[in-house]
Amino acid sequence: MDVLSDALRVIRLTSAVFFTARFSAPWSAISPAAERMRPILAPDSECMALFHIVASGEPCWVAIEGKAPIKVSAGDIVILPQGDQHVLTSDLALKPPSIDTSLRGLTSTLEEKTPGCLPGMHYGGGGAATNVICGYLHCDQRFNPLLGAMPQAICVRVRDGAALVQSTGATTELRALAMPPETANWLETTLRYTIAEAQGPSAAGSAMLARLTELMFAEVMRRYVEHLPAGESGWLAGLHDAQIGRVLRLIHADPARGWTVAALGKAAGISRSALAERFAALVGESPMRYLAGWRMQLAKRLLRETGQGIAEIAVRVGYESEAAFNRAFRRLVGKPPAAWRNGDRAQHARASFIGPPPKAQPPMLSERV
Repeated sequence: MDVLSDALRVIRLTSAVFFTARFSAPWSAISPAAERMRPILAPDSECMALFHIVASGEPCWVAIEGKAPIKVSAGDIVILPQGDQHVLTSDLALKPPSIDTSLRGLTSTLEEKTPGCLPGMHYGGGGAATNVICGYLHCDQRFNPLLGAMPQAICVRVRDGAALVQSTGATTELRALAMPPETANWLETTLRYTIAEAQGPSAAGSAMLARLTELMFAEVMRRYVEHLPAGESGWLAGLHDAQIGRVLRLIHADPARGWTVAALGKAAGISRSALAERFAALVGESPMRYLAGWRMQLAKRLLRETGQGIAEIAVRVGYESEAAFNRAFRRLVGKPPAAWRNGDRAQHARASFIGPPPKAQPPMLSERV
C-alpha cells in the first residue's frame, strides 16, 4: 500500500488560480494567512495551501517571519503548504504595509480582464516588472496529515531540464533537493503549460489549469517525501520509519479491520506501549485516533462519490452499526453523515466553475509603496 498515494486520492486537494499580478519595482506586499483568506476564497473548505508562480520578469523575494527569505525568479514555484502569512517584495529592505491599510489598497488595483480571463493586478512603483500567478489548494477535510507535515515553504526551481527543491526547516537555513531528470523535464513542461493556460482567454473557468497545479503539487510532495531530511518528525517522517510506516500501511490497506494498538504492534513487530509512544512522537496523535480520522475521510469520499446508503458505508469503513458510525461521524466532523452528504452536494452544485473570488473581497493584501 502506497500510503501517500492513498492519502492524495482520498483527501482530494483542489486547486484554483485566482488572479495574475504585474508587480513593478519598487514594491512590497503582504499575503495574509490562509485562515483569514479561506472564508473568502473557499468558505466550505477546512484547510488551504497557497502558491505563487513567477511567470516572467525580474526576481523577487518571499519571506515568512522567522525563516530564511527565498529569492524566486521566472520559472520558480513557491508553495506554502500551511498557508502562512508572508511577504512578497522586490527588495527585502522595503517595509511592507500593514494588513488593514493594504486591504483598502488592493481593491482599486485588481482589474477585470476580458470575459473568461483571470483578474489582473498592476501594482508597484512603475519600474522593472515581475509577473506572478497566484493561487491556492484546498480540501474539505480537517484531517490532513499531508499539508500539516510539510515545511512552511517549498520553492521549486526549474531550469533547462533540471529541478531543485528548496524548503524551510527548523532553522533559518534552506534545505535543497535535486530532482531526477525525468521529473525535472515533466515539471518544466507542465509549468510551461500552466503559465500559458493562466494567461489564456479561458483561464477563469479552466479545469485544465486547476488540474495542472494539482499534479505539480502532488509530484513535488512525492519527491519531498522520498528524500525527507533525517531527524524530521510528523506524518511524513512516520512513513519513513520502519515500524510506524508499517503500521500506517496496515491501517491504509485495511481500515475497516477491528484494529487495536496491540494488534498493530504485533503486526509491525513492536510492543503496544512502544508503538503508542513512537506513533504519537512522530505522527502527533495515537494510532487509534489516526485510524478514526482516516475512516472519516474514507466515509466522506464514499458519501460524496457513491450512492451507497449510510449503513453500507458504515460497514465499509469499520463500524458495526449505522448508529455507531453516525455518532463517530458527528463527533469528528460536526454533523451527521446524511446532513454532510446533502451539504456537500449543494456546495458542488453552486461551484460550477473555478474562478476568482469576489472583487470586493481581495484575497491578497497589498498597498503601493
